[in-house]
Amino acid sequence: MHPIFAAAVLGATCTLACAGEITLYSHTRLGGPAITLHDATPDLDPLGFNDKTSSVVVNKGTWQVCAEKHYKGKCLILKEGEYAELKGFDDMISSAREVDAGRRK
Repeated sequence: MHPIFAAAVLGATCTLACAGEITLYSHTRLGGPAITLHDATPDLDPLGFNDKTSSVVVNKGTWQVCAEKHYKGKCLILKEGEYAELKGFDDMISSAREVDAGRRK
């Protein structure tokens, strides 16, 4: 295999394997129906999860979740970990995307 092609394949594999992952739960304490995201989702409505999130697990990466579609309105930055309750942000998430750990918006 040509070295440049091999590097491109490895880079593409890492892009997929290294992508972030967040799971949104409809109830507190990681309960109820859930949805797992791997990509930026500017509108949770088509997925049936708009304004329904009460707890979150960030499995990989750092994610920005926002109260309005297209990453507008009140937003939170969530690092890897479990968020059993979203005090002050319960049932408000309408969009989510992975961001760099140092990025603030």
